[in-house]
Amino acid sequence: MSKSKIFLLVSLIFLATNFIWLLYVENVGNHNFSYGNFYTFSAKVVATDKKLDGWNLIINPQDLDSYQGNILVYTDLYPQYYYGDVIEISCTVYQPENIVDEAGKIFAYDKYLAKDNIFGTCFRPRIKVIAQQKDLFFYLSKSKEYFLNNLNIYLVEPASSLSKAIILAARREIPDDLRQDFARVGLSHVVAISGLHIAIIVWILQTVLCTLGVARKKAFYFLLLLLIAYLYLLGFPSSALRASLMVSMVLLGPFLGRSTTSIYSLLLVADIFILFNPYLLLYDLGFQLSFLAVLGLLFYVKFFNRYLFFIPERFKIREVMSVTLAAQVFTWPLIVYNFGIFSLIAPIANFFVLPLLPIILCLSLFLALFGAWHWLASIVAWPLFIFLRLIVWLAENFSTLPGAYIMVDNFPLSFLLVSLFFMLAITFILKPQQYE
Repeated sequence: MSKSKIFLLVSLIFLATNFIWLLYVENVGNHNFSYGNFYTFSAKVVATDKKLDGWNLIINPQDLDSYQGNILVYTDLYPQYYYGDVIEISCTVYQPENIVDEAGKIFAYDKYLAKDNIFGTCFRPRIKVIAQQKDLFFYLSKSKEYFLNNLNIYLVEPASSLSKAIILAARREIPDDLRQDFARVGLSHVVAISGLHIAIIVWILQTVLCTLGVARKKAFYFLLLLLIAYLYLLGFPSSALRASLMVSMVLLGPFLGRSTTSIYSLLLVADIFILFNPYLLLYDLGFQLSFLAVLGLLFYVKFFNRYLFFIPERFKIREVMSVTLAAQVFTWPLIVYNFGIFSLIAPIANFFVLPLLPIILCLSLFLALFGAWHWLASIVAWPLFIFLRLIVWLAENFSTLPGAYIMVDNFPLSFLLVSLFFMLAITFILKPQQYE
């Protein structure tokens, strides 16, 4: 047996073992900590996430006996707290529990939080800021606040929340009805920092550099710097870092003289991530979507690029469309399993929206960076607002078309696994990666 086949076998056994362990493991959390009691303790704010009706704070307790890890705190919109704030907090610390929806589907909320080292929750706390710790991530968070503030000043809703979601991963401010419309027409990837989102950004940058005639190695280093700069805008979240690493393997490989990247490299990266954080495999939707999206890129970009001959090559529209469709070949079962929606109109919606995405990305980045110059920001804001409103209009109208999507009320885990196995079997038979 060849080394590659041995690695594939070992990798699959490793993933299967982790999968089974995650299904049956229990008692996630601090076993010696007494949950359900009221505590007063000091903590550091290590992450913030704004929603429409409040904030999610992730805090790291500094003097809470027998507690290890972080706590998720739900607070009101005001007063606002920031990364690096050292606070005195009083609240009841609860242990996360499973959530059961109306259809009886169980969501392992405790394991979902455990992937981010969170083992407790806290509601309606009393908080007092007592100090401020400044480190590298403090300044990163301040930069992100500056970018978000610029978009808030010059754009009105829903354009503001949409722009923030597209470039800064701040998607919780998008109204629920609009988020649902995007899911129905297969455009959720536009507002989620995942492997597909990063893939489109890198592909666009590649296209621009190749059009300008930049040499291959210079283009690689330039793309790498731009990707790092983009991650800086986001604040280097772990989800975006994982997605970027996976996508970079596939899309930046040719710039190092490799025409293709093997599935073994992708599996190796996934194995390393899961080795350090096994909860990613089953409870991190972003990791799952990124892995499956990159898997689709490995096999289907050339296939779609050949058979989408009716789409013009001008401005690389066909290539961007091929990347988008390829990335969704393996992700659709996961989307149906998690959201209960199978979009039939997704290819058409993506055909109209994707050509607008490069313009929106460039204008949003420009506005976020240079919002301090009022006259310049005002010039950029108007066309950006029009393009964002156009995407909203397309999503809202496409979602109302008869037969645009199918609601799937019962799509159990077994159906998900069978669907993925079926897609892999088709891929093995077709060998789409061989198409030119």
